[in-house]
Amino acid sequence: MSQENVDLARNAWTPDGFIALFDEFIVTDMRQHRVPGLRDIALGREQAVEAFHSYWRSWDDYEIDPVEFIDAGQSVVVIVRERGVGKGSGVPVERDHFQVWTFRRRKLVRWEAFATREAALEAAGLSE
Repeated sequence: MSQENVDLARNAWTPDGFIALFDEFIVTDMRQHRVPGLRDIALGREQAVEAFHSYWRSWDDYEIDPVEFIDAGQSVVVIVRERGVGKGSGVPVERDHFQVWTFRRRKLVRWEAFATREAALEAAGLSE
């Protein structure tokens, strides 16, 4: 099952592909890596879609690329590189972002954002 989850995450790199993975009751949790203007926790597919669309609209020339996928059983730690220009500020940004995607029955039931690789690995039950 865990390789299947890695494959699901690896193949979800368009907005539509990512959102298609959302379970009806998905929980998105950004308490460990807060984004101004977005709620810390979104409950359910509708709130999650709204949160991600709001985030993506806040950028000009936005790109996000996967850097690494780490198998954590039911979860996958995903390290991504984001690049873009803040729509309101005009400030260019390039940074790595650390996520934990948790799957059940081939659907994404929990998505979490973290400020560090170490925090994401720990949340997924792994350590370096």
